[in-house]
Amino acid sequence: LSLSLSLSLSLSLLSLSLSLCCAGPTGNALAERVAVKIRSMSRDVKELNLPEHGWGIFPKSAQRPVPFRQEEAKVYLDKDCLLDGQSWLAGFVQGLVASMTFVPLLSWTEDDQGSLGELSKIGVNGFDRVDNVLLEMILAMVLRDDPRAAVHAILPVIVGPAAKGGGFETFPFYKLARMSDAPSKATNARAAAILGQLGLGEDNVQAVLRLSVKQVVDSVLRNQGVQASASDDVCTEVGTRVLKT
Repeated sequence: LSLSLSLSLSLSLLSLSLSLCCAGPTGNALAERVAVKIRSMSRDVKELNLPEHGWGIFPKSAQRPVPFRQEEAKVYLDKDCLLDGQSWLAGFVQGLVASMTFVPLLSWTEDDQGSLGELSKIGVNGFDRVDNVLLEMILAMVLRDDPRAAVHAILPVIVGPAAKGGGFETFPFYKLARMSDAPSKATNARAAAILGQLGLGEDNVQAVLRLSVKQVVDSVLRNQGVQASASDDVCTEVGTRVLKT
């Protein structure tokens, strides 16, 4: 694993407004809608609290989405922003390090699909793998607590199964008890390697190796987030929270 990246180098780049994390068809489709909505709102809504460096020119580590205007907030979504020939991992890490807000779309849909539904399978009968959503959450947690990083907030978007009339049903919070109390060794080792390359210190690396899946999910969900519902416009709510807080 080679990212050709250091924390000090990344922070010399222009900042991004936020980085979106998602998985599965539901998460991917919603993430695209959220990204478009935030860019649109950032042009139209007055009295936003987004810092000046959250606008304008994209950093060299990311492709700007098309279409894009320089008066829009800079939203990193891998589908839009990976450079040609760039690996997903290197692109996402560089995008996350430069972002002010991390927005994970945490879904649990029918038949235990969605980002958290899939994550609940780790630890069952010894099953393990590198889970990209878990990896992104671990990195965001560490970066938010490091004063050298741009990340200052985590805003989870909680998504249940799709509702028949549109929108989403209530998120099945009771299923979170199924998250493993053991670490995902494969994911945590990948996170530790990345943090080591970012120069974030041996203490952080060792702490990450001990984190259980349940600890990571619980920690992210303790942040005040947005819950998708059948009636509310989740894209507008996320945009309002990101751009006005």
